[in-house]
Amino acid sequence: MKRTKAVNYAAFRKSWRARHLTPVALAVSAVFMLAGCEQSDETVSMYQNVDDCSKANPGQSEQCKTSYNNALKEAEKTAPKYASREDCVAEFGEGQCQQATQASAGGGSFWMPLMAGYMMGRMMGGGFAQQPLFTSRNPASPANGKFVDASGRNYGSATSGRSASVPKSALAPKPATTNTVTRGGFGETVAKQATMSRSSSATSSRSFGG
Repeated sequence: MKRTKAVNYAAFRKSWRARHLTPVALAVSAVFMLAGCEQSDETVSMYQNVDDCSKANPGQSEQCKTSYNNALKEAEKTAPKYASREDCVAEFGEGQCQQATQASAGGGSFWMPLMAGYMMGRMMGGGFAQQPLFTSRNPASPANGKFVDASGRNYGSATSGRSASVPKSALAPKPATTNTVTRGGFGETVAKQATMSRSSSATSSRSFGG
């Protein structure tokens, strides 16, 4: 058998590299695509009440009211729940808590923070989405003077009328809260969320900044 004298080593090496690097390239592409999806934020506006929203959006007063009412219903389901008024007040401050009845618990009552505001945003497919926001008046709480949602995510100063870019997940429905939390438990969640956010931002800076 004759051996082939002219072997195209360059083509061979090129083919080998293509076969072996393609999965890596695909993986890298997937990472950037996921990052792009995560960074594809929604622009929302945060208001303390319907009047503030209506003044900022004169032609959307009905939508402001609808979003507010929907956020109130969402707050009833997803707000942190406490077994006693004292535990809720210790977390959110005096005048920031209300008593409610949980139908799914056989009529048992609990305490929860008042909705301090709501975020409202127009979705990519049309229509609006909203989420309730809470705040604390306890200076020792990580949520003091901040707008936070039911998951403990911090959206900055509890100033009505602010606009911000938030992840799409911020407007997604949150799971209903069925168990009571201990005193200070929600504040710990807010603090952990903030730490995770700072850590994620630092990692991204190192990855893209070298």
